[in-house]
Amino acid sequence: MIRFILVTVSIICLALAVIFAVLDLTRSIGADAPVLTPLAESWDGIAPGTRDSLADWLASTVHPFVGDPVLATFVTWPTFAVLAGLALLFGFLARLRRRKRSAIG
Repeated sequence: MIRFILVTVSIICLALAVIFAVLDLTRSIGADAPVLTPLAESWDGIAPGTRDSLADWLASTVHPFVGDPVLATFVTWPTFAVLAGLALLFGFLARLRRRKRSAIG
């Protein structure tokens, strides 16, 4: 069941990464220069205000270092790259298997 959820999340992240890559490619062709949409811009366009709420929550619950510099760096990366990385991560987690113990040795 967990493997199914991880694979589903991986496929959704991969599909979104392809969509954002095509959007950036289309904008790059139109502008005659590379255009990479940062995650912060995409995130604020989809759910405004939640990024600041997440930063505050991370700073108060996990560690202040995670809330400000780590998240601030993370949201400057291109959206398609972040989503592709998440797709790889979830896909890898879905592929992890337990080692079977042998009765011999």
